Order: sequence, then C-alpha cells, then structure tokens
Amino acid sequence: MSEKKMVIMIGIQGSGKSTFYRKFLSEDYERINLDTLKTRNNEWRAIEDCILRDACFAVDNTNPTKADREKYILIAKAHGYHIIGYYMQSILRECVKRNNLREGKEKVPATAIAATSNRLELPSLKEGFDELFFVENDGKTMNIRKWRDEK
Repeated sequence: MSEKKMVIMIGIQGSGKSTFYRKFLSEDYERINLDTLKTRNNEWRAIEDCILRDACFAVDNTNPTKADREKYILIAKAHGYHIIGYYMQSILRECVKRNNLREGKEKVPATAIAATSNRLELPSLKEGFDELFFVENDGKTMNIRKWRDEK
C-alpha cells in the first residue's frame, strides 16, 4: 500500500468495529484503539508515530460525533493522508445483544452503549472524508456500501 491512508471507524459499542478491523483492515493498517492504549496521550503518541513513518492506520474507537472525528481528520489531512470512514450500522438492541456475548473487559454496560447511541451523529463527506462507507452487520456477514450524503 503506497498511499498514506487513515481509517476512522464510527459506531456504538457492539456494532462490529473491531471485528471489521480484524477481517478487512488488519493486514494494511495499524490499529489505534483506546481500549488497548488506555489514554488519549498514548493514543496521540501512536498516531504521531504512524504519521512520522507514513504508516497507514485505523482509529478503532466509537467516534460518535463530528467533533470526535474532526481532530483525527485535521491531523491526517495536514500530513497528506487519504481519509476513509466506515460507519457501522448501529441498531441499539442488536449491539446490546452482541455485547452480551462478550466477556471480561470487552463487555461494556448497556447504559454506556445507550449513552453512545444518544450521541451518535451520522457522518458526512463534508467533514473531510475522501471516502465514506456504510457497513451493515447482521452478526454473520458485513455488507459494505458507498455512503450517500443527503442532499
């Protein structure tokens, strides 16, 4: 992969972001994830490291609001990255059901999922994405479609 690319995953907990990363992105993109990095400081260090090396990376967090996504888009654009967004279909009851199958630290309280769902803002190409996709997840397959902004 020669072009510098950054992926931003968007969706509530249990929507399949990390599964999508492992299935479709893990060979070409380094994973930036707050669950594993623990702090925003560590997250920014990891992003800076990727940028210094011109490495492709994927921000695998919920990124529910335009403001959450903006900071990643601005830094990546400033360094010549191609920005790709994947919005994971986020049906609350389905995400809670998938979350209930998790164990340990991966399982989050249903109230946290609901709170993220309440903050979730649909992304738009106008935010600075070069490409944006909608991912349907039925728990077995993930269907990826090009995003269509509303007029």
